[in-house]
Amino acid sequence: MDDLKFMKAAVKLSKRGVGFTEPNPMVGAVVVKDNKIISTGFHRRYGEAHAEQMALEHLKEKDTTMYVTLEPCTHHGKTPPCTDLLLEKKVKRVVVSIKDPNPLVNGKGIKQLKEQGVQVDVGLLEDISLKINRHYLTFMTEKRPYVTLKAGISIDGKLTDKYRESQWITDEELRNYAHSLRGEFSAILAGVKTIIDDNPQLTVREKAWENKKLYRVILDSDNVLDTDLRIFENQENFPLIIFSSTEAKNKTPKVENHFFINPHKETGNLHLQEVLEKLYRLEIASLLVEGGGSVIDSFLKEELYDEILLETADKLIGGKDSVQLFSSGTAVSTPIKLKEREIIPLQTGYIVRGYRDTGYK
Repeated sequence: MDDLKFMKAAVKLSKRGVGFTEPNPMVGAVVVKDNKIISTGFHRRYGEAHAEQMALEHLKEKDTTMYVTLEPCTHHGKTPPCTDLLLEKKVKRVVVSIKDPNPLVNGKGIKQLKEQGVQVDVGLLEDISLKINRHYLTFMTEKRPYVTLKAGISIDGKLTDKYRESQWITDEELRNYAHSLRGEFSAILAGVKTIIDDNPQLTVREKAWENKKLYRVILDSDNVLDTDLRIFENQENFPLIIFSSTEAKNKTPKVENHFFINPHKETGNLHLQEVLEKLYRLEIASLLVEGGGSVIDSFLKEELYDEILLETADKLIGGKDSVQLFSSGTAVSTPIKLKEREIIPLQTGYIVRGYRDTGYK
């Protein structure tokens, strides 16, 4: 029961790094002596000290137990190996929630500690730690960003009415809540039609996400975006990445990261797998796809998603000519199934987050 209590504390600490550690994981660490917490740490931001380092930096006590949500690293990166510090501080026991799939670690940290006489136990609160670090785990194992599809819809699943007016299907409360969720991700993606029609900034402005770097990714097959659009502003804090087709007439790059990629042979649209591969090489660990409808539809059809997030307004739109979420559809025998759902009720509707079965649970 004490192990569970202390690992819960480490898990809670790990969440404090949400949105700022990628492409690194979120990690929390708790050091215990005589059944009392004497030091804590968490990974605050990419490039800064690891959780173990923060927890052990000023520690003088020996024969302690550390509870850490991810296997300690053994390699030199932006910071020195955590296993070396654990041995230097003479930590007696290490309780690890999950192993690190990073090829530079991947069991080596646990092995090194055991070889040096440290007792290591693995697997406590594994399910929770796997979910918290789902972005990182997908990035490491699938070699692509974790993809979340987000849409604002009516209660009957409409993205727009028959006049194609969609910008304010959801009320301000729902929009503000969903807007804040952008901070959880490394990048946000939208199609060229959404950018031209709505002229959004695609940024985060809440104080909680101050100094947050968020990439903005635009799919512009024909390379027609006007550089006077708001999406081209504030690129220092919100770098812009554009993908266009190799068949576009205009081959002039508009930003530093402007990629011309092959269209999909069957659909003629940009090849989404290649988009994700390019983003992976840029160390973008997670991607929030905000639309429009055809872009979301493409990610669904190609099964390139891990999570679906729906802002559902308490409105009925109806109409056979209204635009439906996932308009291309699928068979009743092969529906999209989500292994679990989180439903957050609000005054003007609700948020639904559903997770695709990634094999991590």
